[in-house]
Amino acid sequence: MKIGITDTLNGDYYENYEKWIRSADSDVEVVKLSLDSGTSGEFENLSGLVLSGGGDVDPCLYHKQDDLAKAKGVDTRRDSFEFGLLDRALDIDLPLLGICRGMQLMNVYLGGSLVTDLVSSRFEDHDAPENEMKEHPVSFVPSTLMSALTSVAESNVNSYHHQSIDRLGRGLMITAVSHDGVPEASEWSLKDGMPFLLLTQWHPERVPQNLLSEKIARLFLREANIYKKNK
Repeated sequence: MKIGITDTLNGDYYENYEKWIRSADSDVEVVKLSLDSGTSGEFENLSGLVLSGGGDVDPCLYHKQDDLAKAKGVDTRRDSFEFGLLDRALDIDLPLLGICRGMQLMNVYLGGSLVTDLVSSRFEDHDAPENEMKEHPVSFVPSTLMSALTSVAESNVNSYHHQSIDRLGRGLMITAVSHDGVPEASEWSLKDGMPFLLLTQWHPERVPQNLLSEKIARLFLREANIYKKNK
């Protein structure tokens, strides 16, 4: 089974995603999908797609051009490349897992918008200094995929972001929220006829031995395996 993971454009961080996915199934073959390597040609052989973290989505894509100065690490080439991957993924109902930027990118792709900077928008600071761990609790929305996965009402997650979902994209619902009201997870509101989709604002790949991180990886790979068998 092949799983595609988008390039973070930072090798050290990208390796975390590979290790996390393989920790759930050592037989999985991981394909790095990068605008610089030409690997998107293997797309048709994938059984699942992970949208990784990284620099901010261009605010122009969600009509907040005036917020460009608040954004960090914008790469319009990456945005365009990953929008193209999503076009192809949704066309073939490929299972999708989005992490941090991946959650934000999916929301923007579906016509939603982002809070370009949480602190300047009067939210608490959700970012963390380099190489430091920051955590906060999130509450899970009942009767959702995420709540079924966790089996708890609340859990601590790590926090490395300065942006969040603002206006929801088409077909999405929020499934986890921080105590200051920041969306922390999302999925399809109506799942019948839709490909598997799970989006988290936190980074499960940075704590691969965490029980919730393990559950997310295993659920995604289970759905990818079902997709492969039914392909």
